[in-house]
Amino acid sequence: MGRTGSTYRARLTLILNACLEIFTEQGVVNVASLADKVDLTERAVKDYLDDLSNLDVLTYEGAGKYRVNTSRIDDVTSELLFEPKSAVLVEDFVGQDVAAQAELVSVSDKVRRLLEKLDFPKILGSEVREKLSKVRVEDTEYVDRLLGETLVLPKYARDLVLDNVFVCGSASAHRLEHWTLLDFSLLSVVALSSGAYLGFFDKNILDQSKSLSHYVPDLHSYRGVEPFVEGEPFFEMSTDFPELLEAGRSIAARYLREIQHYRLAMEMIEEHSDKFRVYFKLGSLAPHGFMVYSKELVRLRDRCHELYYKFLETAKNSGVIPVGVVPISMDNFFFKIVRRVLGQELGSTNDLNFLSMVLEDGDATCLINRGHEKDKPPTEDNYEFYVMKKPFVTKYELVSKNPIEDQKQIADLAFSLSSIPLRTRFEGGPSIVSSAKNVAVVNLDQLMRAVKGSLKTGLMGMWDELQRTRDLRRLKRAGRRKEDAKKD
Repeated sequence: MGRTGSTYRARLTLILNACLEIFTEQGVVNVASLADKVDLTERAVKDYLDDLSNLDVLTYEGAGKYRVNTSRIDDVTSELLFEPKSAVLVEDFVGQDVAAQAELVSVSDKVRRLLEKLDFPKILGSEVREKLSKVRVEDTEYVDRLLGETLVLPKYARDLVLDNVFVCGSASAHRLEHWTLLDFSLLSVVALSSGAYLGFFDKNILDQSKSLSHYVPDLHSYRGVEPFVEGEPFFEMSTDFPELLEAGRSIAARYLREIQHYRLAMEMIEEHSDKFRVYFKLGSLAPHGFMVYSKELVRLRDRCHELYYKFLETAKNSGVIPVGVVPISMDNFFFKIVRRVLGQELGSTNDLNFLSMVLEDGDATCLINRGHEKDKPPTEDNYEFYVMKKPFVTKYELVSKNPIEDQKQIADLAFSLSSIPLRTRFEGGPSIVSSAKNVAVVNLDQLMRAVKGSLKTGLMGMWDELQRTRDLRRLKRAGRRKEDAKKD
């Protein structure tokens, strides 16, 4: 009997993570080493390696050796934002970006065969879309979790003429680097950066002269003043368990990144809310994804949740709709509902992958109320929905007392602002958050260069001073030896 899609997907995920482990240890993935690690024959392993190569995860070097495409791995893991996992899944690399490439370029037969192995063709076709567009929400058993007329809203979003309109969005970025200090020490540095972009559109054309960007932190000279406010932006962490320190730093960095992002978002809303009604935040509205027990991390989590509620309150008082833009998500809540409603075997996948193969341009889903979830701060009137702007599906989260009315406004605005991104890693969503992400990343690069330059200058100065001190001590000792020799 042939392998099912779920079985093959699980095995391919196992091979993928084994490749990452071997590459980390050896710098290259050897077929023989991989076969020993996963207890398969070398011939069987090569089939899986070929599929990972087709997904651009691996590159064949020759002589039975593969190299991991680290930029591809970094793109996927960084875009999961507050949804980190101990292991990456093959679903993270097969889905919207592959479907998008199918729309943009001719996909090889090898990639198409891979999609067949993963059961994706089972959910292709307009017949599923047609059925979902006829299933009324009120006729399902999920009326307490869904809001709208039908499960799928055909041609719901439309292009608007953006004329004399401001649109605001923000994004954040962070980077972890390990630096050697004069060959005797190792310093781990995490840099955080958040950027906001307020774009002005005149007859659908972005007017840069009337638009503005803002980013934090904004480095400037501290000569003659105190260098920083204690605790900001510097943070130090220690633990009795060194093996947990790296994970703790990563979690702390993500919480600090969100804390910084919420502060910037509140600043933009307070200063410019008279210009816009919808605020797009890249990533989920609510911080989530971690179960933490360390006192320091619990303190950071509580501070992050406090600012999250303050952010929502600031938006509410300013008459602004806060919207989370989620291009990458592993949620399968909507897919599980659809599978039960249709009573069909549709394989197993997440919402984004499923909808990217079902929805047509401009389609949206009904509103979904996820309710209170274990690892998220409780929020009333919290909804999410999906919109297709070919070739990408993007999830949008909102907090609203008028969700039906606000969904339409958000869908139209997001649809009008979305375009095919000129990036290797495909990603959907309004262009305004892409501009904000670019602001954050450029500032992050400058921040890292400034910190690295300052450390290098300071350490070299310290090293020179140390060398001079040593030389003086040697001269003094040599002088004393000469005097002692004369006396003898």
